[in-house]
Amino acid sequence: MALARCLAEFAASLDFADLPPAVVASVRLRTLDVLGIALAASAGETAPSILGALEGWGAAGDCTVIGAKRTAPAPLAILANGALAHSLDFDDTHATSITHASAVVVPVALALGEAAGLDGRSLVTAMVAGYETITRLGMAAPGAFHARGWHATSVCGPFAAALVAGRIEGLDADRLTAALGIAGSFASGVMEYLDDGSWVKRVHAGWAGHAGAVAAALARGGFTGPASILEGRFGLYRTFLGAEPDRAPFATLGREWETPAIGFKPYPCCHLIHAYLDCALELRRVHAFAAEDVEAVECRVPAGQVPIVCEPRPAKLRPRTSYEAQFSLPYSVACALLDGRVGLDTYAAERLAEPARLALAERVVHEIDPDSPFPRGGFPGWVRVRLRDGRTLEARAPDGRGSVARPLPPEAIVEKFRDNAGRALAAARVAEIERAALSLDALADVRVLAALCRG
Repeated sequence: MALARCLAEFAASLDFADLPPAVVASVRLRTLDVLGIALAASAGETAPSILGALEGWGAAGDCTVIGAKRTAPAPLAILANGALAHSLDFDDTHATSITHASAVVVPVALALGEAAGLDGRSLVTAMVAGYETITRLGMAAPGAFHARGWHATSVCGPFAAALVAGRIEGLDADRLTAALGIAGSFASGVMEYLDDGSWVKRVHAGWAGHAGAVAAALARGGFTGPASILEGRFGLYRTFLGAEPDRAPFATLGREWETPAIGFKPYPCCHLIHAYLDCALELRRVHAFAAEDVEAVECRVPAGQVPIVCEPRPAKLRPRTSYEAQFSLPYSVACALLDGRVGLDTYAAERLAEPARLALAERVVHEIDPDSPFPRGGFPGWVRVRLRDGRTLEARAPDGRGSVARPLPPEAIVEKFRDNAGRALAAARVAEIERAALSLDALADVRVLAALCRG
């Protein structure tokens, strides 16, 4: 069976009753998490340009644009909300596939669910179809998209979004297969933003969601697409990677669930950095040294992470933009050791040129860890700090906090939501969103939740 057909039949036949309670609980928390991140971003630096694009088109519609007073047609609301959800690099990541799942899935489900007046159970079911799809598409070639310069979220995301949208719109397996075939022509997203810290990655999740929704709408009207879009001779894997996909991840659809395995982020930066921050913060807390006591810091890094968070070294040592700083291992570790915490303010533009921060970043170096299982073994961290008094301190983490190996308690994710959403909305509204999202599958009409997210 063609892989697209396999995914389409899974999505078409999925029923809410099939979902384990842990999967449903995971979706509730992911929805809450992404809404909080998008609300925080609605008051951030990218929001004026995102909203300006909508205003420039003059498009009006019935769907919520998170944190804004205006509304938009569903495809444009998805584009805007997905871009906001990914703008702070604070959204969840599935380690093996290296995809940002919720920033693609949630905006599609929210906009189309709002447009259709869908109930919460139907929404959750569609979202799980999307989560299980984007993760498996990346798992079929772990780390390979990034190694070739493709951002896996925006390459794999349109397929997941097409199934979320198609499921909400009631497409059968034939038309869902066509939607996936169409989505393959919309898959895109290169990683050249790493060269100068520009913003384009922030829109990748929004574009993926938008593209998938358009693909599903075309399929709904009878437009066709190739069923061999994934494994065909000009399909996704051969075209983007020059290789065939591993079919094993698709064989477990409906029996094993990847949705709960998607890691939450406690820090607003590239997920590859998180375990190193955990190590640095733990060493600072346990041994109570000051930043000026640090002689040198050594991070042992998997080879596949080096081009993303360690090189080119001059740019990583002196980030030109906040976004470039979020992808800098030396800058981020230096901030953790200097401040004893890492949050949204860590990457504020006014901090990027602070002499103490830059001086400490200069003392953070990396070497290749040839034994790392990355990406199949998660996102590990290994930090060794040498102090001026001669002591050498070391910490290792198999993965960052928020992963399957080191899960965050639900209370921590709720607290993260409150902090993020509170940057854009009053406390009473934040509490209403929290209650609605955490009872998502019990909502009779998801328009209740969507309306609460307006500015």
